[in-house]
Amino acid sequence: MIINRIGDKFEYEGTTYVIGAPIVGTPESEYEGLYGAVTEIRDGEDKETENETPDLYCSFELPVLPCEIRELGERFSSLYQDLRTEKDIILDCVIMAPEMIHPLDNLKECRHYPTVCLLLEDWAVDGEPGGSFEVYTDFDDAKRMLAQKLGEEQETGCILNWGTHKKFVEFSSSSSYECYIDGEYSENHYSISIVTRKLCASERFIRESADLHKASCQLEDFMSQVADWEEMDKLTEEQYNRMVRDPRFPERLHSALGKNDSYWEAYWQTVSEVAHEFVDEYLKENTHPDCYTPEQDNPYPLCIGNGSVACGECCLYAEMEAEPWKP
Repeated sequence: MIINRIGDKFEYEGTTYVIGAPIVGTPESEYEGLYGAVTEIRDGEDKETENETPDLYCSFELPVLPCEIRELGERFSSLYQDLRTEKDIILDCVIMAPEMIHPLDNLKECRHYPTVCLLLEDWAVDGEPGGSFEVYTDFDDAKRMLAQKLGEEQETGCILNWGTHKKFVEFSSSSSYECYIDGEYSENHYSISIVTRKLCASERFIRESADLHKASCQLEDFMSQVADWEEMDKLTEEQYNRMVRDPRFPERLHSALGKNDSYWEAYWQTVSEVAHEFVDEYLKENTHPDCYTPEQDNPYPLCIGNGSVACGECCLYAEMEAEPWKP
């Protein structure tokens, strides 16, 4: 079997390899850390190697960082016991075993882009510069920290010291503050601001974030479940607090649910019921009277009518007269 058409998929031991999709070399390969793509997959009698695994033909890209190019040359020189530079390394049509590459998501198609807030600080005091930044997923959290940091500078920091200077200048907005000594900006200034940016979040990141939230909710369920149990009186306050925050509870609950056939039967039954509701809902969109004649060049066409009196009362009729508005 030979697979070489862009977009075609091949699954091996639970991992899906896609022709043309991005990959990265794993530590099991001398191409570790190099990015590339799978160009062809051969299995069965069509393999060129005697490996038990499929042959994955890959094309790799040369690193762009000089240090990585140098390290790549050293790696291959050590492997083949002679001097190798990037010009001596084969990057196209490299046959790899499945464990030697790791498929990557498409950065444009398989990513989510939530908004994050960067809290940026920049300062210089008596010519000594500095700066910091913190990332927040919620604007209110960033704004609260901005107020805290700025308050500290106003009460005990550089702003307090500069405030009485005759050349002290300051500007502010709802999400930023800046001050400096006029004519001495590079030596004495302070600024803090919130900047919003889009975060490129992978499916793994979204999944791990969802798992954290689910675990937190499950711990809350655990706390509510045991809160009124008489057995709780036998625990010390320290034991109780430690128990209801024990991160092992979500893992044990997940394991127990995995073995609970009744739970999964009820889950899939409910999925089926809701799925049928959705299918029926969308099928109803295709239900029209026999006289229905759709508009042209309209992705959501109304009926153009057939000239009958009933058209005036039909909610599908494109030229239906609206009822006069009544206060």
